[in-house]
Amino acid sequence: MTRPSDHPVRTNCAEPHRCPRDVRLRALAQSRLTGMLEEEQHADLDTYLRAWSWAKGDPLVLAGQKNTGCYILVAGRVRIERAVGDGKTATVDIAVPGDIIGSLLEPVAEESAWAMETTCALHLPGDALSAVVHKYPAISLAIMQLQEEKLALSRQLSLSQSAQTVQARVAGALIHLDEKLGQQRSDGSRLLQVRLRREDLAGLAGTTVESTSRALTKMKKQSLIDSGREWIVVLDYEALLKLAGA
Repeated sequence: MTRPSDHPVRTNCAEPHRCPRDVRLRALAQSRLTGMLEEEQHADLDTYLRAWSWAKGDPLVLAGQKNTGCYILVAGRVRIERAVGDGKTATVDIAVPGDIIGSLLEPVAEESAWAMETTCALHLPGDALSAVVHKYPAISLAIMQLQEEKLALSRQLSLSQSAQTVQARVAGALIHLDEKLGQQRSDGSRLLQVRLRREDLAGLAGTTVESTSRALTKMKKQSLIDSGREWIVVLDYEALLKLAGA
């Protein structure tokens, strides 16, 4: 069982910084928006981009603001939140390097994005999109595919909230995070490389913090996971997958 004296989740960046060119090009190669392009095309695309950095707790995007483009995450973790009524918000995803933050198809941001740690991203301005898509039509197709996947995920979440138990939904959220953030360890377990609040997991599972905590306690007793303050280790991935009904 993990009982670290120091928090096991490492920090990606020590301080805000502008990304070196080789780091930017590597991010473009990893991103689903631009990964299909050739190396020389990444170098050309980089001329349209500007590197930005944020400290922990800073907003990259705020819901309701005019969209100025999208960001390709280079380093760090970013919490994506959406309004759920009564002035409250819920975490709907956690972005990792290579992910796209913001939308090039919506005039106004529907979601907010907050740096969970020191974060670096490349900004593709909306007014440069026509030139970029004209040069590289594959990006236009990638934008549409990402939008379709986002809508499909939203429909799937709505369906699971009405048809699945809370424990199954929490297990599904953990599987989703493991696919994006899981780090294999020597004992075969997988550490979710993010400082994960119960509120984040509750938002991803579409339930309350209290119900999420009860589900995690039960999973811990069943030796499916280990957990502590803002960290979770997946001990039995296959059992968790079965519980999620995947």
